[in-house]
Amino acid sequence: MDRELQARIAQAAADVFAGTPVFLAYAYGSRCTGGARPDSDLDVGYYVGASSPSQALPIKEEMVLASRLSTRVGLDVDLRHLGDAPLELRGRALEDGVRIYCSDHVARVNLERDLLSAYHDYKFEIMRFHDLRLARFALRGA
Repeated sequence: MDRELQARIAQAAADVFAGTPVFLAYAYGSRCTGGARPDSDLDVGYYVGASSPSQALPIKEEMVLASRLSTRVGLDVDLRHLGDAPLELRGRALEDGVRIYCSDHVARVNLERDLLSAYHDYKFEIMRFHDLRLARFALRGA
C-alpha cells in the first residue's frame, strides 16, 4: 500500500472511529499485499472495546461506519469485526495488514501479543491443512 493511500485511510479511520466503541482497526487484504485490482475493495477489520474485543457492533452501526469510511477514502470498504473471526484471518490481518486506528495502545499491545502467540502456535498447521486440501483437489482434477 502506498504511503499516500495509507495516510488517507488512517485519517479517515481516525475521523470515523473516534467516539465509537471501536478501539483498534487494520486495513488488510489485497490493497495491503499488492494484489489489488482497480476495482478491489478495501478490507478493514476492527475490534470493539478492550474489555470485550469479541463483541461486534450492531450491523446497522457497522454499515454506517463502512459507508463513512468508503466516502472518505474513495474506495468501497468491507468492514469486518475481527474479534470473532477465525484465528487465521486475525493473524493475517495483523501480520500482512496495516494498523490504521488505535485509541488504546495498552489494550492493543495486549491483544496483539496474545493473538500473535496463538497464531504462531497454529500457523504451520493451518498452512499444512491448506496444502493437503489443494493436493486433494489436484488428485480429483477439481
